[in-house]
Amino acid sequence: MSTIAQLHKEIYDFLMEYHQVNPTFKFAPRTRSIANGRGYQDGYWFNGNDDYLFIGLYSPNDSVNKTRTIGIFIQLRQSLIQKAYLLITYRDVAQIPDIPFYNKLVERLKQNSTLHQERENKYQLHFENPRDWQTWLPNFLENQKPIIDRYIEEQGRRDDFFINQDWFREHTNAIRNVRNNTSIQFNTPVNINRIVNQIPQNMPHYPLNQILYGPPGTGKTYQTVALAYQIVHQLPLDEDIDYTLARAWYKQELAKNHDRQVEFITFHQNYSYEDFIAGIKPALNDDSLGFREHKGIFFEVCQRALKNYEDSQRSTAEIQRDQLTEAFFEEFKNSIIEHLEMAPYPISNSVKIHDVTESAFVYGNTTNNYMKFQDILKIFANPEATSRQSASQTPNISGLARQHITYYYNVVKLFRDFSTQHNISSQPIPAQPLKNYVLIIDEINRANISRVFGELITLLEEDKRWGNDFETEVLLPDGFTKFTVPKNLYIIGTMNTADKSIALLDIALRRRFEFIPLYPDASKVKDEYQLFFNTLNQRIKDKKGIDFCIGHAYFMPPQDRSFDFVKAMNQKVIPLLMEYFYNARTTQNDVKQLLEEALSVSGLPLQIEENMFQIKIVAS
Repeated sequence: MSTIAQLHKEIYDFLMEYHQVNPTFKFAPRTRSIANGRGYQDGYWFNGNDDYLFIGLYSPNDSVNKTRTIGIFIQLRQSLIQKAYLLITYRDVAQIPDIPFYNKLVERLKQNSTLHQERENKYQLHFENPRDWQTWLPNFLENQKPIIDRYIEEQGRRDDFFINQDWFREHTNAIRNVRNNTSIQFNTPVNINRIVNQIPQNMPHYPLNQILYGPPGTGKTYQTVALAYQIVHQLPLDEDIDYTLARAWYKQELAKNHDRQVEFITFHQNYSYEDFIAGIKPALNDDSLGFREHKGIFFEVCQRALKNYEDSQRSTAEIQRDQLTEAFFEEFKNSIIEHLEMAPYPISNSVKIHDVTESAFVYGNTTNNYMKFQDILKIFANPEATSRQSASQTPNISGLARQHITYYYNVVKLFRDFSTQHNISSQPIPAQPLKNYVLIIDEINRANISRVFGELITLLEEDKRWGNDFETEVLLPDGFTKFTVPKNLYIIGTMNTADKSIALLDIALRRRFEFIPLYPDASKVKDEYQLFFNTLNQRIKDKKGIDFCIGHAYFMPPQDRSFDFVKAMNQKVIPLLMEYFYNARTTQNDVKQLLEEALSVSGLPLQIEENMFQIKIVAS
């Protein structure tokens, strides 16, 4: 493979990795191969030839305006980079009615950078050490490109310049298809500790732990979807998003079987530490009752986030090593399965493996013991596990593994011998980007928080998160498993203040969470009902307090349906008010008085109908 084609591949791979971390970022790759010129089959993924390479950062030129050229120009000589610069040029000046647009863009960039004017209507922002593209390209994407993006947004030219997702997918798919079917042999990718492995310097700050609190119907659960979408995609919290898109993404994320970045749980009075973090659960096996180890949703999402954080800090060589280990182990497991077709697989003079499940080897003579694959790999990965004693000191392995450490070590030794005798290939994988993970806890105040979180409440503090200055881990009650909460896990709770006052929450919890109020918003209610809505809530506030107001969601129609005010009042609002003002003798009178006052002030053509059992609103 030529040096230039290798450069195309490395830059293209980097930009695709950057796109995965920053989904809003797109670029313009080569759109077609040119007859008798360089193209896809030569491994040229960007426009150019043996003399230059051009990375389009915005929508390509159209058939009328030939001057939409804002991108990275890399000049080559004898296969080496000679110059690299941001190119802004306006050709065919007579055809452009908006030259001031480009001139103002240049002036905006000049405030932060030095632009060289090669000729009229052609500007270049040169990069130092042009051959070191692994340094200046990420720096440009994080510092200069946002300035251009903001300017285009301000000028209302998003549709003209920003690359369409369908167009981007079409052309990157074309390149992928060529790469999958070509005979070009690519060299091993360079090992670059680049910005995609770190939190971007300008990434918005999100509260690590926050609780959305307020009366019912104020959109707390609704808001968690938008927050999760912004945190996972690292978008500013004040940026408007398409909620329909966010909701569709949210549903897809929860439907994943592996590596979900969002988890949802609802607390209730019987929810416990063992449910949330770790414990044991009853298990029925062959008509006999036993127990099984249980890992709760908090434990699982912390483990996923922690693995991603640790992978993002490692070199590609380390990741490659682990990938090879997984490939070796899969082959090792398959060899045991093949052996079991003829006879049990011996791991000592008297103990044999006689079955393989999805996650463990089943061994033993009189009883079935389960040797978990994850425990074997943890011992194998311990560089000091060269003896049975040191292997038994490996952290985070189960109690059974420690009790039967001799058998485990025998299997680890068999695995080591197998991996050295076999040559198993594995495709290199790119360095892993740091991702954000979100745990949503609905109705967080309905459980006993101190009991559910236990000693782990200390780990929620920002400085004690794994990866921060005072990173801390604790030993779980099983006496073996060490546990920590990583810095890339965000917790969002919701709390109905009419259900329980925030003053009753554990002080330790309140200190570790940021509390975000969500109260009724009249602007979301139809104009003709706003005066009734405000009056009713004012009267409730005077009598019961702000935490018992009626949320705007009760006065908003379901999607694609008209709003029936009378039905909403009789079936939702009045029953809620009856609950708020519950008293064996005065409830109905209290609620009737509230409604009469609100209807009188609002002037709605409605009246209250009452009998000995209930009250309801009807047309006048």
